[in-house]
Amino acid sequence: MWYWYDRFEAWLAVALLGGTSLTLLASSTARAIGQPFAGGAELAQLLFIWTAVLGADITLRHGGQVRIDALTVRLPLPLQRLVTGLCLALMLGFLALLVWYGFPLALSNWQRPMGVAGLSYGYITLALPVGAALMIVSLVRRIVAKGIVASLMPEDDVVEETL
Repeated sequence: MWYWYDRFEAWLAVALLGGTSLTLLASSTARAIGQPFAGGAELAQLLFIWTAVLGADITLRHGGQVRIDALTVRLPLPLQRLVTGLCLALMLGFLALLVWYGFPLALSNWQRPMGVAGLSYGYITLALPVGAALMIVSLVRRIVAKGIVASLMPEDDVVEETL
């Protein structure tokens, strides 16, 4: 099941990035020939924000987030587990707050129009809580699959965690 979920998310991110590029191309071409596409910039912004959120989740799922571990790798494994567990708890807590406060914010922005395109601003504000929820799922998957210490490491770094 996760295989298809991961593939769909990657495909969707690529499709959204392609849509962003095509929207910008169409908008600039239309402006160059004297027939401006009024909602092109807003539509490209919407597609790019969703691309960024999905890309952040894909990066987190593969352990590609920024990690400064010059000190923690020198600690004994039990202390590494404690520090990494604290970091994971803070990350999950922050993401949970984004979900908790993001959905009501998106709903409150639903009636607000976005520029001349007429799209709802709720589509943009919805990207943050949805992305945070996806990142929670990705972090929990990594913790279950790789253990606490290796859950934040890139996939090319391998650490054996023993109890």
